[in-house]
Amino acid sequence: MTEEEGDDPFDALAVDPRIDRAMRWRLLLGRHGTDALPVQPGLGRPDGEGGGIRPRDLESALDAGQEIEKVLDFIYDREFAKRSHRQAGKGSGSGLTIPAWLSGVRDLFPREAAEVIERDALHRYGLTELVTDPEILSRAEPTTDLLKAIVQFKHLMKGPVLEIARQRVREIVDRIRAELETDCQPALTGPARPAGGPAKKSFRNVDWTRTIRRNLKNYDPETQQLVADRIDYRHRAQDRSRWRIVISVDQSGSMTDSLIHAAVMAGIFAHLPAVSVNLVLWDHRIVDMTEHAGDPLEILMGVQLGGGTDMLPALQYCSALVTEPARTLFVLLSDFYVWGDRAEILAHCEELSAAGVRGIGLCALDSGGTPIHDAQFARELADRGWFVGALTPRRLAEHVGRILRG
Repeated sequence: MTEEEGDDPFDALAVDPRIDRAMRWRLLLGRHGTDALPVQPGLGRPDGEGGGIRPRDLESALDAGQEIEKVLDFIYDREFAKRSHRQAGKGSGSGLTIPAWLSGVRDLFPREAAEVIERDALHRYGLTELVTDPEILSRAEPTTDLLKAIVQFKHLMKGPVLEIARQRVREIVDRIRAELETDCQPALTGPARPAGGPAKKSFRNVDWTRTIRRNLKNYDPETQQLVADRIDYRHRAQDRSRWRIVISVDQSGSMTDSLIHAAVMAGIFAHLPAVSVNLVLWDHRIVDMTEHAGDPLEILMGVQLGGGTDMLPALQYCSALVTEPARTLFVLLSDFYVWGDRAEILAHCEELSAAGVRGIGLCALDSGGTPIHDAQFARELADRGWFVGALTPRRLAEHVGRILRG
């Protein structure tokens, strides 16, 4: 049974509604609940309404149920030992290998259910073989959870598995970037202009030099007036000085979800015209990733999650990158649970704002989009002239786009 065929893993159990109900409870309770069920191996009980259950139907349902149960036991039998209220036996899944288990999960469950089971295996039960075994890693579903697992466990990877990990990261990042570019580019650049199309006719877009030159023939020496019968316009972006976007990202342990989107958004910003990007990652250390700002793969494979939130040295380092404050956006992404003297950190942020830097303080978000941050620090940062918010990538693109388009 596969997702492509549109099968429910319980279809084989549904030959009789009584079997279906009993077997679903059997899968919830595990093998420990067998004796409490109204339908058991070798026993077909009539319920008084529909007559007896055919032994052949019961046998078929039991066979299908055992295959499903085997892959669930392989992971969730660990819960009994974890809670220490029941001795965990080997379980019907004890003979499975990791590849066989993964194959069973994919064959027996729809995609959404398979992703939940794999996520539990990685994060709840520490089954790191999913990202340290080449065969497992090459077959794993290319999801954001897999990307997070690779980022977190890449220090365990060597040789072939590391190369496969890089391929999977590239695959997942390219998909995320394609989605974000589709969503964010209009917000960053405004409505698309056809290639070679005319500039917008507005007073601010008048090309005075070209207009005067074209209309010199209409100059009247007596009145000393030039009558323009044609006005030329230009695309304003051609004459703008470059914007600098300094992206400063907290890489402490709570930042995995936000770091993934920060890496991808840095790549999108880096490919904008007339924009230069500096990307700095920090915890109690500082790593300048500007060289790789356009390549999220290198950022995510180079990040070292963990450490503390020592913000002041990172602010000082990033401030030294600012050469033209009025044309600089300073994007600070953190959970704001900072080390050190908060007053000194906030005073430094206020100095940047007073110099003309556009400060954007972004609160960390978890995988569900819930903000993770010190609300008091966020309020104090906003009081220093910074825009502070918990923004999705699209909302960030809209905010940055409004500033860039001036």
